[in-house]
Amino acid sequence: MAGRGRALLALLVLAQPAWAPDPYGEECRSKMYPPSGPTFKGNIPTYVINLDLPPSKRWDDLMRDKKTELKTVVQNIKDIANTFFPSGKVVDIVDNKIAHLTATLPYPFNEELQGIANSSGIPLG
Repeated sequence: MAGRGRALLALLVLAQPAWAPDPYGEECRSKMYPPSGPTFKGNIPTYVINLDLPPSKRWDDLMRDKKTELKTVVQNIKDIANTFFPSGKVVDIVDNKIAHLTATLPYPFNEELQGIANSSGIPLG
């Protein structure tokens, strides 16, 4: 009997997140184009990636505008990694020791990634 009680308790604990309130506070809606509502933050800008530019320069305009957001995403990923590996060694390895692997990617991807790293100030890894 005690085993069944523990199993039921474990099931309730695991199922609890399904009961959590919607963090965005809105119900799913249909036929909402153009977008509106309390979480609408405005139109999304359009960027043209000019493939005639050298690969290392193609993403400069986007990085100039979105550098802060990209840095936030990368920091969130680092924070998650450091949660699981608190020593910081995993992030250090990715940032400093794995970056050279981008050179093994085919052209133009390797140069595009280097350009994004240069434009954003984020380590290549």
